Amino acid sequence: MKNIRTAVVGLNMGLAHAHAFSRAERSDLRWVVDLDESKAAKTAEELGCNYATDWTTILDDVDAISFCTPHHLHATQALQAIAAGKHVLMEKPLANTEEDCLRIIEAAEQGDVTVMMAYVVRYMPAIRKLKEAIDSGRYGQPISAQFWVQTYLDPMPGTWFASKEKLGGGVLFSHGCHYIDIMQYLLGEVSSVAEFGTRVGTEWMEGEGTSHGIMQFASGALAHLVSSWGMKYASPPALCQIHLTEGMLQLSRDQWTLEALSASGTERLYEYPPGQEQRLDTNVSFEIEHFLESIGSGTRPETDGQEALRSLRTIWAMSGTAGVQIDQKRGNGHDD
Repeated sequence: MKNIRTAVVGLNMGLAHAHAFSRAERSDLRWVVDLDESKAAKTAEELGCNYATDWTTILDDVDAISFCTPHHLHATQALQAIAAGKHVLMEKPLANTEEDCLRIIEAAEQGDVTVMMAYVVRYMPAIRKLKEAIDSGRYGQPISAQFWVQTYLDPMPGTWFASKEKLGGGVLFSHGCHYIDIMQYLLGEVSSVAEFGTRVGTEWMEGEGTSHGIMQFASGALAHLVSSWGMKYASPPALCQIHLTEGMLQLSRDQWTLEALSASGTERLYEYPPGQEQRLDTNVSFEIEHFLESIGSGTRPETDGQEALRSLRTIWAMSGTAGVQIDQKRGNGHDD
């Protein structure tokens, strides 16, 4: 039954969200919202819903809102929606500062509404299988993980995306946050971190466009994340490789194939079903379903505000550091 009235605000990244909500059984997609009225009207016609250019005018007609808007707007928008009693799915990041994240978390708890971080990678089937494989112990204990997130963005000087203040940082904060979340999801608590960043090749950005981050976990395992928006030519071996004492797990760049290498040979643990259609909303559909299920059942989403803050605190500790110790329980992240 389509009993959760939904809306999507921001139709760049949010276009996939809108398509996913329109297909979801629990969702009654009522509105799509964008400052570009022609884009909003076209999407509404395609999906059979209403459109608006001002999201605050639709609050009485929705139960849940997905915000896919510029980062510096997240805190204000989330707090206003929560105050109106609406459930919120927030594209990364939750907010640009720890103070604003905590305000959102507190408001959601007091208002008894669901707030979920749209960490799309966390809900991909292959990532779930990867977590299952690591936790099974079949391949031993994790030793080292490498993630390669290498791409190229056409320069966007003068936009909010180029502003360190509005973006919240550089590539590590804006895009690497997905994979910091995944590393913690897979490998547990972080004990120390280090990071170096550069603007070479991405001088149009105020923050770093390429980042190398290193993490050590309480288990003793290490992880290395290379994230970049300045690599015109890249050919990494995979999205990630995780070496364990009895094997190696490798996830393809498209996140649809997972293989295990061990003394038994090479085994395919997951593959996207051959012949199954891949749509605009295929990847985000898993997180959308989790969001709707959390609302319907009244359970906390896996990537709730506290979990979102955990990964952001790690990034704030990493930024511009060399081996800084962090304490998730005390929350010593910083805002710069």
